[in-house]
Amino acid sequence: MKFAALAAVFAVSATLITAGASSASAAPVSAQSVVCVQENNVIYRKTPEGTPLGQVHRGRRFDVFESGGPDLTWAHGNISGGASGVWIYWGLLGNC
Repeated sequence: MKFAALAAVFAVSATLITAGASSASAAPVSAQSVVCVQENNVIYRKTPEGTPLGQVHRGRRFDVFESGGPDLTWAHGNISGGASGVWIYWGLLGNC
């Protein structure tokens, strides 16, 4: 896993996390964040860890509007010029 890229993406995305009595949940990002896919053949999905819908390649913009999934390791957003409302693993995204 690319921890440096993941840390940079979280810093860019300004994701807000609120803690409940026994769990944490992600709040929507206050302003839509734009990141880019960092690898080729990255699978985007219907839900975090869910059904694959297709692939996207290095350099494609991804407009993120929330983090989710186990440990908030998935980004939910729209692929520029492509699918909308899909999930991509944060470790495969980074600064453009």
